[in-house]
Amino acid sequence: MDGVSIDAKDWHYDALNRALKLFGFEINRIEHLTTFDGLPTRTKLKMLSVVRGLPVELHDVINEMKQANTLGLQTSL
Repeated sequence: MDGVSIDAKDWHYDALNRALKLFGFEINRIEHLTTFDGLPTRTKLKMLSVVRGLPVELHDVINEMKQANTLGLQTSL
């Protein structure tokens, strides 16, 4: 630890939305804070499939893209 405290939750939120938007989906900030915050990505994707019709076949692709986006956001600092 270098003594710097960061809120990585915003990185994860932004990274997931970048991936979701490519397929026409998004989690807005209020939904994130009231429903999705703190849940694993795979759980969020399952919930989006149930409530918004996100195709289950996209889960793996979106999860991989989210992970890559998270790394990209971290290294851009």
